[in-house]
Amino acid sequence: MTVEEMIGALDVLLDKQDYAGARALLYESLRSFQTAGDVPAAISTCNELMGFERQYGEDGAAITAAEEALRLLEERDMAVSRPAATVTLNAATVYAKAGRPAEARALYDRAETLFYKYYPAGAAEFAGLYNNRASVYLSPAEFPKAEYYYTRALQLLERRGEVCDAAVTHLNLAGLYARWPERAAEAPLHTAQAVRLMDLPADRRNAYYHYTCRKCAAACRELGEDTAAAFFTGRANEHEAGD
Repeated sequence: MTVEEMIGALDVLLDKQDYAGARALLYESLRSFQTAGDVPAAISTCNELMGFERQYGEDGAAITAAEEALRLLEERDMAVSRPAATVTLNAATVYAKAGRPAEARALYDRAETLFYKYYPAGAAEFAGLYNNRASVYLSPAEFPKAEYYYTRALQLLERRGEVCDAAVTHLNLAGLYARWPERAAEAPLHTAQAVRLMDLPADRRNAYYHYTCRKCAAACRELGEDTAAAFFTGRANEHEAGD
């Protein structure tokens, strides 16, 4: 099985919500690639495992996958390469979610250096870097840094017309401002903008749109924005109803 075939099979299992099958596929593929000495494929599989375990599993398993991916990059002399940029970013996000901000920041620093080296200015990938990097600035003294990165992500996404990801970034800013007393009045403005962006006609509501609506609904519930949460929940449920 190639990496491309593995990812295709993984998508089918995730669509069916067969998380046990997806986990088994990923770990079996990793063992197979490692046995065959296919290091690039093993790195790609670890990258998929990071995302899977971060979303559906446990932080410990995600960290193990991140450590293995970073080890393989070093072993193959790929730590400074285009593929390493995305892997390092994903590893940083794993550590951030696990509540290990110091390690996350060091990896985000490394990832940002790699992105500037291997991606053109304004590339879509920078939005993910900025959004994820902002999330590690948790103390009030660091809120301006978080705002800086979220704003950079939002500007890039708006220039590129990436409506769904721009809506998520507006809600990231809303969450930041809700914790920032001096800026709290701005939080509802960003929530409202996220709703406006996502109020798309039916012919523009694809699978990624519905996935984003689920994310937005959860964010709005955390913010106590019940009306916005109901809007996003309704749009997300259209997909399940066969919209």
